[in-house]
Amino acid sequence: MQLVILIIVLALIQYILFAFQVGKARVKYNIKAPAVSGHPIFERHMRVQMNTIEQLILFIPSILTFSYMAESLQWPGNEIAAGLGVVWLIGRALFANAYVKNPELRGPGFGLTFFPSVLMLAGTLICVLISVI
Repeated sequence: MQLVILIIVLALIQYILFAFQVGKARVKYNIKAPAVSGHPIFERHMRVQMNTIEQLILFIPSILTFSYMAESLQWPGNEIAAGLGVVWLIGRALFANAYVKNPELRGPGFGLTFFPSVLMLAGTLICVLISVI
């Protein structure tokens, strides 16, 4: 479980770094709070932060529930979940870099973020069904 906790902590640190990028862009482009628009690059940083919040809502419960349920079936749930979590982290970094440079290029990073969460969610459902049958 320590690997899964480490991945969650890294995901939250990554989110904090994205939030700092929003703050830096806010200062650089002179966007006064509470405004959330005004310069395209600032808006891209803000969108990366918001999209990351949206993805964390799916990712954190999925990684925890999959790890727990797979381990309860004596599968290597912690290792699989941590591996998918590493893919998620890489995907999020790729998404952020691409989105700020050119939002049209965000697709691969988004996929590497979204699909690991969906796989773990589906895996959780399968594990639950197996455990009750």
